[in-house]
Amino acid sequence: MLTQASAGFTVRLGGNLGKHDDYGPPRIRPSLPGSDYFIRSDGLSWYVFFGAEGRGVLRNIFLDGNTFRDNHSVDKKSFVGDIQGGVAVVMGRARLAYTHIFRTKEFEKQDDTDQFGSISLSFIF
Repeated sequence: MLTQASAGFTVRLGGNLGKHDDYGPPRIRPSLPGSDYFIRSDGLSWYVFFGAEGRGVLRNIFLDGNTFRDNHSVDKKSFVGDIQGGVAVVMGRARLAYTHIFRTKEFEKQDDTDQFGSISLSFIF
């Protein structure tokens, strides 16, 4: 469905991180990687994060249309970028996080850039 190469970074700043070495909360793909994995907190831990990613898109079936026969398509952009930021709070066995993503246009006649957010609540069992 999607053939691409990407590079990016994420920076985290927070309090009581100690052994919390996750890579931020899970996010809607394609995006910078997040992690379902996190370590239980003995108290309240929190962090804010910021990241950016650039993608070179070779094929996106949702924009290019069917692979094996002629179909509807749009003129896609070969390079797409994301900027994201958010906050995560870990208390005991739970992590609550909010992520907001700003994405550049993905095809030529797209009216505007995209932005969307996600809230995730994760538990360790």
